[in-house]
Amino acid sequence: MKRITASLLLMMLTFASVIAMMMTSVEAQTENITFEAQLRASNEVSPVVVAASEQGTIGLAVVTLTVTRSGGTITAASSRFDVTLNGMASDSVIILSHIHEGAAGVNGPVRVDSGLSPAAPVPAPFGASFSRSGLATTPAQAQAIINNPAGFYFNVHTALSPGGVARGQLTVQQTAAGFAAPTLSEWGLILMSLLFIAACTFFIVGRGRTAFAGESTTFVNAPVKAIDWQLFARVTLYVEVVIALALVILRAGAVDVFGALASGPVLAYTVHLLIQSARKR
Repeated sequence: MKRITASLLLMMLTFASVIAMMMTSVEAQTENITFEAQLRASNEVSPVVVAASEQGTIGLAVVTLTVTRSGGTITAASSRFDVTLNGMASDSVIILSHIHEGAAGVNGPVRVDSGLSPAAPVPAPFGASFSRSGLATTPAQAQAIINNPAGFYFNVHTALSPGGVARGQLTVQQTAAGFAAPTLSEWGLILMSLLFIAACTFFIVGRGRTAFAGESTTFVNAPVKAIDWQLFARVTLYVEVVIALALVILRAGAVDVFGALASGPVLAYTVHLLIQSARKR
């Protein structure tokens, strides 16, 4: 009985350690922060001049910042632009688009570039829609935009209006937080912990069966097997399917996929031991 109690305590300690490690990992948090800018030709600031044929240009820019935080500090960032424009000229061609730093009524420097260029323009007869993702954004730039979105504006440039055809200040819309998955080394610790828990489970189940057999000879010849292959295969299948669905939903990376799927059989083994024991009672 003392050995079983000690094993239970060790399992609880191991489980608590894994939870503590995962909580530390949770500190690396990923967020998608969405901003919008109502684009208008009339928002352009002198000395920028909009071509007469494009002065009716209006549109919407949706800017999504994806940032990773550790201990509350942004450690990595990228941007996505989704832009729709209308009211342009029949021969309009978009050559540039950026996030600039500058309050309303002030022209400022480019901070985040869409990657568009005059060499690869976007045709925009009377208007156009375009998207750009994975745009280079420094942690400092991302933090500055988050701190003061009104201090930044989105600007679209065309061949007819190279200084800018439509502009709008950023306004924050929403923030969607997520959690970074464990690193490769953390997955290794998780696997070792699961193996330890599985070993303790087998020991406890086996000791329980021995004690029960001491009271009745009915099950003396039916000890708990180290592994019931058919049961183990079924449980593993169910566990891996659940893990795979979770990975798809979370859009996990290669390291996460490897670690999670490798942990599946170990977790399934522990579950299969408990099922096997319950069946024989």
